[in-house]
Amino acid sequence: MIRSLADFSRIAKEKGPKRLAVLAPEDEDFMTAVKTSWQMGHIEPVLIGNTEKMERVAEKVGFDIRGFEKIVGEDRQAIADLGIHMLFSGKLAIASKGQIPTSYIYRSIIREESRAGSGMTVSVVTFWEIPGLDYLVVITDTGVSIKPDLKAKTEILKNALFVYRLLGCPRPRIAVLSGQREVGGTLVSYRDFELLRNAALEGEFGNCEIVNATSFTEIFLGERNSPVAYGGINMEKLPHILLVPCLDTGNILCKLDFFLDVTRSSLVATSRGPVCIPSRADSSDNIVQQLAMCVVIAERMRGEVT
Repeated sequence: MIRSLADFSRIAKEKGPKRLAVLAPEDEDFMTAVKTSWQMGHIEPVLIGNTEKMERVAEKVGFDIRGFEKIVGEDRQAIADLGIHMLFSGKLAIASKGQIPTSYIYRSIIREESRAGSGMTVSVVTFWEIPGLDYLVVITDTGVSIKPDLKAKTEILKNALFVYRLLGCPRPRIAVLSGQREVGGTLVSYRDFELLRNAALEGEFGNCEIVNATSFTEIFLGERNSPVAYGGINMEKLPHILLVPCLDTGNILCKLDFFLDVTRSSLVATSRGPVCIPSRADSSDNIVQQLAMCVVIAERMRGEVT
């Protein structure tokens, strides 16, 4: 089982390089990440964007890109469309955003999934590496669905389970997050938890467990006297996957790595392969890590998806 981000880097070195569509790599941090990932043997980049800008920034970071395939593009949506189409047509294994708004990437993925007839709901899977845990925690959806209803949450959860099982975990534990209140009626997010848990008990999600808890108090501090507690938290009972009630919650929660001693790494798992979507604030080292994760997920999807 893959238990750490370092595992992704180790396996990526064994399974790479994978062809990668790099969408507008026109800033120094991202071009540095492409350079490092290529030097590590993880990727073989196809550079799509403004040739002059790409060459200028490559020169600044000491990266000779003359030998790589380049495709000229100016319009951001057209660049995203081309790179994601190359992924879905099987011309390459991974796509990654560079200096381009993430919304363009999502739009391209949604169009390609529609054309492919996959029925897949696009969602972002964010991994957290937490000190004291010997496995990675997933938070989803952290980037696409603003206020998912029960049907969307069902598909988002299926996406997360698909990705997490690629790590080698046979029975993931899931927490469906929700607030609770004693007056004013039951929250929609809590009703969704109850319905999703019933669906899991009936086998809709395969071999997994939705824990009987929706708040961090219940999930993380349920058994303070446990001998395996870490800082008051029972580490044996923590979930592998946190399903959030809305985009605000997911996006804010996953970005708490800027304050907490955790490391974040995100991707979009499409029906044809992973898409790397680093945040604008991510360092080149963090982008290298996310690309390594996508290399491994792409390799393992080849064995799982036809």
